[in-house]
Amino acid sequence: MKVFFELGNSQLKAAVLVRGEYDYLGRVPNKTVEKATFVSEFDLQNAEVEAVFLSSVASADMNSLFIQQVQAAFGCYPTMLTTQHESAGIECGYHQFEQLGVDRWMAIIGATDGSARPVLIVDAGTALTVDVVEDRVHQGGFIVPGLSLMRQTLFDRTAQVKLASLKQASESQEEDALLARDTENGVLGGTLYMVAAYINQLVNDMESETGRKFDCIGTGGDFPTIQSMLDRHFDYIEDLTLLGMVKVIEAG
Repeated sequence: MKVFFELGNSQLKAAVLVRGEYDYLGRVPNKTVEKATFVSEFDLQNAEVEAVFLSSVASADMNSLFIQQVQAAFGCYPTMLTTQHESAGIECGYHQFEQLGVDRWMAIIGATDGSARPVLIVDAGTALTVDVVEDRVHQGGFIVPGLSLMRQTLFDRTAQVKLASLKQASESQEEDALLARDTENGVLGGTLYMVAAYINQLVNDMESETGRKFDCIGTGGDFPTIQSMLDRHFDYIEDLTLLGMVKVIEAG
């Protein structure tokens, strides 16, 4: 069994390859690493593990803690995957490829899956990132604050708005009301419209500029919240980064 972990800013995801068969195990909060419970959370106790692969954007301290726990649980040191100039037939478009986040790079690999079709990838996590690939070449992308981060910032920096209100606001909003009638729902609705409008305009601009129709793929914890507001169909793939990691390993 080969085990793949994606360690993000807030969540840990895992997948396994057993005799070439892929199985996504799901996601758990990062606190399971701090509590040393992620092995049981993913039901990996007593698993016969031949190799572990890690893609991480977490802090150095969190990485060190996680690596120690992997060694203790599986008796092996995880292979840390990083961004490369070229992987699995896809070329990185950054002038300095190592500056592209490994989570974005693995998502790009997972989304393209070796195809030459033009692809636009939206990862709606702590940051919202957009990447574009044409003819197996990464063209570049954008990074903006993510939906939850924008909301959290407004709530943290607005004296009249409390964090507890954020969790209750969506329940109080009238279903048939377009505009919010309280501050909390004003934040929820306003930030959602901002993010959706940004993505919709970007897709239109890319297709107008290139004259091509893009396959659109979404991932990240906030993407399901955004998806219904988008003009174009997006395939949502929760484990996109893990799929990319597997492709990189299989490509050698």
